Amino acid sequence: MNTSSHGRVKRFHAEFRGDEAVEIDILEVMLRLDEVARTRIEADTRLVRLALKALNLMMTEYSQRTGQRYPTYTVLMKYLDEPREATAPEPARVVNLPKSSTGSREQG
Repeated sequence: MNTSSHGRVKRFHAEFRGDEAVEIDILEVMLRLDEVARTRIEADTRLVRLALKALNLMMTEYSQRTGQRYPTYTVLMKYLDEPREATAPEPARVVNLPKSSTGSREQG
């Protein structure tokens, strides 16, 4: 997705209320959008851009699993609502750092 300032413009407008609005606020904090966007509009644009990339990936996954290249909204929503096999997260890596010798006295 190109971020150039010329060419065709597509605007989205959506209102979310209640729990959905809270979920979006939580996502914005988790994604640290305030670190990459200066204005509310820029943050919304980045969130929608991310959502569109995720949607494209999900549509590709759906197409590979079912062979249907262009799923409809209803079909894709049903697919997204299906429970997924839980994949085990990678085990946490433990890194042992050498102890610092500053501030300690050697006995000899």
